Amino acid sequence: MNAYRALPVIMPNVAFVTNVVPIYRYPIFEQLFRAGRFCVRILVTVPLTVSCPEAVAGLPIKHSVSLNLLRTTRHRSSGALQREPFAVPLALVKDLIGCRPDVIVAGDLGLRSLVCWGVARCLRSRFVISSEEILSSAKGRAKLQQWLRRFLIKRADAFLAWGRPAQNYLTSMSVRQNRIFTCAQAIDNEFWFRQAQTLDGAAEKRALGLCGTVFLLVGRALPRKGFQNFLRAWSRLPQDLHARISAVLVGDGHYLHELMDYADCHALHNLRFAGAKTPKELARYYAAADIFVFPSLEDVWGLVVNEAMCFGLPILASRYAGASQALLSDGRIGSIFDPADIDEFASKLRSWAIEPPARAPEACREILKDVTFAASSAAIQLMIDRITGAGGRDDARQ
Repeated sequence: MNAYRALPVIMPNVAFVTNVVPIYRYPIFEQLFRAGRFCVRILVTVPLTVSCPEAVAGLPIKHSVSLNLLRTTRHRSSGALQREPFAVPLALVKDLIGCRPDVIVAGDLGLRSLVCWGVARCLRSRFVISSEEILSSAKGRAKLQQWLRRFLIKRADAFLAWGRPAQNYLTSMSVRQNRIFTCAQAIDNEFWFRQAQTLDGAAEKRALGLCGTVFLLVGRALPRKGFQNFLRAWSRLPQDLHARISAVLVGDGHYLHELMDYADCHALHNLRFAGAKTPKELARYYAAADIFVFPSLEDVWGLVVNEAMCFGLPILASRYAGASQALLSDGRIGSIFDPADIDEFASKLRSWAIEPPARAPEACREILKDVTFAASSAAIQLMIDRITGAGGRDDARQ
């Protein structure tokens, strides 16, 4: 009989603290949970009904009671006003202590993260910041927010940056590259690629009653999404050009009626508001379109750009979005512009209406090959391994 017995492997206990688990984050958490490399605990500060049902049904997720307020930020570069949730965590200290985590991953750079850092310090746990913030969206933050960010960044053991622009923001805050683990702002590429291969663009254009060169916009009807700037630029195009182009806006939101009123007042008859669509319904519009326009005045990413790329669409995209900065910077599949400059916007629309760029499915597929859920879960697993390994916290800070 062997005199030596294998010691039991104690897996790290990792608590992810965030506001919600949306559908585009669920596959990453699911992969981490199924991999079994560490124990996953998820605490959300917004009621579970807001997270995707699959996450609530299949993951170890708990609502940590919080007071959820709204905070308004004015982004100086684009003039956009952003209203975003601001959680005052009421039960987070108790819930974290109950988890006894070895690692706490805090999904913001605010009060919730400050609470996570305090608990991590008391429990002698590792403290990780997960951030989507990019340089252009950070410019409008208040002085108190900026001070709190600097305080937290100096005290984190590691960082998860969601996309290269988020990584660039962290390096601008003097975070060393070896402490940043970059995740992908991803969608289910294979689902959208299958839709693109299955659907016939010309047939879908006829079935949807669209004609001419079709410009497509997708997103929530909110002021910061820049649809009002698109309408202003669209209304400036020459009348003879309007006769051979059309535009479709897919999505709903509280700002939709104002957009529709503007279109009526300016007699924009070659413009359609299609409302909200399921993913399979939306795929028909991507297939039928000739050009995708993303005019956001502030967006840390913009996953609809990924979706449009799965169909190989040429993309006219805002400089204020992370997806534009990361995916379109080389000019192969589109052009980046300033949607706050209506003259520039109208000029771009006019030139693309006169001579529409061709689809570039192979180039889009090449760009998206590493923008996957698997890339994100691998980055998170590597980060956990590094900060809980033999070198621990000291290695992570070197």
